[in-house]
Amino acid sequence: MAGLLLSTPPGDVEQARADFERGAALYRAGDFRAALAAFEAAQARAPAPQSLFNIARCQERLGQLADAVDSYTAYLAAAPDAPDRAAVSSRVQELRARLPLEASLRISVEPPSPVAVDGEPAGTSPVSVRLAPGTHRVRAAQDGYQPLEREVELAPGGRVQLELSLVPLVPERAPEAAVHDRVAPLPKTQPRRWTWVATGLSVVSLAAGITFGLSAHQAEDTLKDGTPRSPDQVQQVYDTAVARSNAANGFYAAAGIAGAAAIALFFLEPHFGAPAEAR
Repeated sequence: MAGLLLSTPPGDVEQARADFERGAALYRAGDFRAALAAFEAAQARAPAPQSLFNIARCQERLGQLADAVDSYTAYLAAAPDAPDRAAVSSRVQELRARLPLEASLRISVEPPSPVAVDGEPAGTSPVSVRLAPGTHRVRAAQDGYQPLEREVELAPGGRVQLELSLVPLVPERAPEAAVHDRVAPLPKTQPRRWTWVATGLSVVSLAAGITFGLSAHQAEDTLKDGTPRSPDQVQQVYDTAVARSNAANGFYAAAGIAGAAAIALFFLEPHFGAPAEAR
């Protein structure tokens, strides 16, 4: 920790030293993600090249190659006279050559939840990870919600945004005022008796009107058939045609009135005699 800035408050230096030593122990134990968090905490309290180097090592072991390149580069900038400068520069070049093969995956979960990728914790969403191309399994879990898993296919150099929504284990109950124990029966509809009566009258009147109309036309045709007739006979045929025509018009009018009544009754008759609130 010799690289700690002299301007750092003593309390922060001591805490940074403790974080640094904790990170080193976690790294030796193989818990690279926890070690990374410890080294980042030490770097935040008291910036030092050693912390940057160890951060880069953790990121490399976790497969975060782009982040490792950035951390190694920051280490070289902070320690221009580092004895391992050549080796670190060579490592940076190797990692950069592998970068185009990596894919970027950003995971957002509602509500924000811990996320694991391929069984390894990745942090709490939203979180971004760099992964090798191929199929990866993402799992999000939160207390009180059903866990959710998704498979994601990543292409070389691809960037994927994955958005997940967790479903509560117990659905929200409706307000008590909105719950009814019994459902009111549907109102009974009245039979359309008068509707059918009006329909029948309309049909009968129309048929009678057509019959008298045809008879009137036949009487008119009789006057035009060229048969010699006396004036009285002609007057009689003419009067018959007029009477039948008037009768036909009367039946047509009755059919129209009865038809209109049938249409009105079709909509109104089911409500005859029903309670007011059911109308």
